[in-house]
Amino acid sequence: MASRTRRSAGTRTFLDVLLHMVRIRRLSTERDLADLKAGTTLEVACSSSTLGTVRMLKIGKGGEIAHTAGGRLYLADGVPPRWRNVRTGETVTVEGPFTVTPSEHKAVLRQFVRLDLTAGGEQHVIIIPKADLALVTQVLEGVAA
Repeated sequence: MASRTRRSAGTRTFLDVLLHMVRIRRLSTERDLADLKAGTTLEVACSSSTLGTVRMLKIGKGGEIAHTAGGRLYLADGVPPRWRNVRTGETVTVEGPFTVTPSEHKAVLRQFVRLDLTAGGEQHVIIIPKADLALVTQVLEGVAA
């Protein structure tokens, strides 16, 4: 049986924001966790410059920075998280054990938080909606346990 997939409470489209404003759809971290336990796969907006193929962008005179690719982090109960690049479709399974810590650098947009993720001995930087911070940390801690 295929798992049902839906966006998490913090990953919103324009329609989700409108439905939230008129009190038709009110999602929460608690509901996300309950749905996760019931077998629903949650899709979290997650940008990263280190997951998947790293693309370098030229800046200034001879400088380069890693391109931050937009993607989705798929969380399912009992399954390692998967990150999918929205533009290229590349999928990466993120293996544990996990350590999630706040980054010393801030995210560009105030609705997002930048985290340092250690997964399977590799260092990654992820940027997720602040509303999904509790969900992502609880799920990754649960996978590590």
